[in-house]
Amino acid sequence: MIFSRLFATAVLTTASLAASLTPRAVKPWSNFNNNAVFKPKKEATSWRTLYGRTLQLPDKSLLLSWEDYDPDVKLTYFPIYKSTDGGATYKPFARVEDQVNGWGNWYQPFLYALPQDFGGYRRGTILLAGVSTPRNLTEAYIDLYASENQGKDWEFVSHIVYGPGPETIKQGDQAVWEPFLMMHKGQLVCYFSTQVDPKYNQKLSHKTTKDLRKWSKAVDDVAFPNTDQRPGMATVAYSPISKKYVMTFEYCGGPLTGGCPVYYKVSNDPLAFGAATAQPIIPNDGQLNPNGSPFVIWTPEPGKKGSGIFITNGNSREEVFVNTDAVDPNGWKPVNVGQWSAYSRELRIIQTPDNSAAEGEPKLLITNGGNIGCSGDCYNYVVDGLVGIPSYPQN
Repeated sequence: MIFSRLFATAVLTTASLAASLTPRAVKPWSNFNNNAVFKPKKEATSWRTLYGRTLQLPDKSLLLSWEDYDPDVKLTYFPIYKSTDGGATYKPFARVEDQVNGWGNWYQPFLYALPQDFGGYRRGTILLAGVSTPRNLTEAYIDLYASENQGKDWEFVSHIVYGPGPETIKQGDQAVWEPFLMMHKGQLVCYFSTQVDPKYNQKLSHKTTKDLRKWSKAVDDVAFPNTDQRPGMATVAYSPISKKYVMTFEYCGGPLTGGCPVYYKVSNDPLAFGAATAQPIIPNDGQLNPNGSPFVIWTPEPGKKGSGIFITNGNSREEVFVNTDAVDPNGWKPVNVGQWSAYSRELRIIQTPDNSAAEGEPKLLITNGGNIGCSGDCYNYVVDGLVGIPSYPQN
């Protein structure tokens, strides 16, 4: 969480980030990098923007949300912006406002489309999970909202997990963070970070629901009894070829020194990561391992039928790191995608129109919801990039 944010501040303060962005037109659905899609006001508080998350709709348009620090409102909200040109531009579309707590919706929004009818909602209903907390951070919920009209209007569905607070990273404060949603065998799974258990600095846990309203007790996925050790920011991807699930997370205070290195677990059951071994992502180029706020996805490998790759990243390096379906510990290889590193940089495979510059080929969308080291005129803005899906390097 914030530990890795502070590390990122040192890592990301580069000449390219400190410079003002020169406005330039981006061709719809073309390949591009470091494309500014939202610039907050200079008066915005704290990080100004952070933690960008996207979702592609059936008509190939995109929704974008992020952790926002709007200085002009009393209660924070999750902004929803929409793109109809492959992320080249976004326009304001909606706001997901707190409907139940009177606090505001603030931290770490996550967007997810139901792949089936579930919990009284039709397939395609959009869910948003995120942290609701007041500006004084006294307590928090991870709450669930739903939209049945493609992100335009939203309704509160349920509280997923409660943090008695304060909602800070201070050891002993009972905070909750960073939801990630995934369907599995007729249940919706919500992975999250929790500081509520006083025996741990922070744990990664999950809850499940069969109706979107009643949630199970929490089950631990990553928990280190040493209170100096702090895992965080879990994301999960699945290979339908190897039938393996991969969870990536940052591991602050662990055996690898410096920052919060990216670790991962592999399991045949996404509800049983607790029994899996945690291991670091060590790239085969001998350079710095990815460090802090990772994100992982799986995708079919371009041009190779019956083969797929896991793709992950970390905020210490601009490259993404790819591995095969087998997830060989020695198989993580860096691929340069030309996109700035960023705190919690999201990866998503999107589909493209046949009559576009992409000619119907799937692309890798990279969303930077805040380059923390940014300075000058940029004010820590939201940028994205659209690139070809990398192949697994043979060297």
